Amino acid sequence: MRWLPITKGFTLVELLIGLVLGSITLGMAAFLIVSYIKSTDAAIWSGQMEQDYGRISRLMKTEINEACLVQVSASPSTTATLPATPCTPASATPCTTTSGTTLYLLVPVTLANGTVTYRVISYVRNNDQLLRTGPPITATGALGTTADVSNVVLIDNLANVAAGFAPTVSTDCTSATIAFRFLVPNQTTTFDRTLTVSVESPSMQN
Repeated sequence: MRWLPITKGFTLVELLIGLVLGSITLGMAAFLIVSYIKSTDAAIWSGQMEQDYGRISRLMKTEINEACLVQVSASPSTTATLPATPCTPASATPCTTTSGTTLYLLVPVTLANGTVTYRVISYVRNNDQLLRTGPPITATGALGTTADVSNVVLIDNLANVAAGFAPTVSTDCTSATIAFRFLVPNQTTTFDRTLTVSVESPSMQN
């Protein structure tokens, strides 16, 4: 009769070592997966914020270009005052206040009868949102002549601090620089952009 050899099993120490090594391997794999998800998520959000900034910058460029003055201290007057019109300030430096939290645009709008009236557009941050108040934008992209539409949300991922939306204007009220700070959700990083635009309305030309 032939006897089969007895196979030796794992000792308790060997099992414990294997368990520890397996736990370390699983932990490293989980860490790598979480890191990959975070980096992918950050890349997706950065792309989204780049698109958001692109849309906002195009809108603001268009509206500031069409404006005849910009300011940050208070809403511009829309009525003509001597010695000139609202779009031709009497002072050489009408914008004595150059930084603020709200950006105001004075925009000339031509009515159906050919006369020109002045409307105000404002941009302001409320918590993490950028809000616009002003004439509605028609299907053709022009400014409507009906009542203002108030507090339209344009974007909602700004940093909820002063740097989230920080407009400044030149002393002659003809150009604006706007700093934006976006927050990447679930991240500590920020996404900063700066837009500088000048008014181009013929009403400002002397």
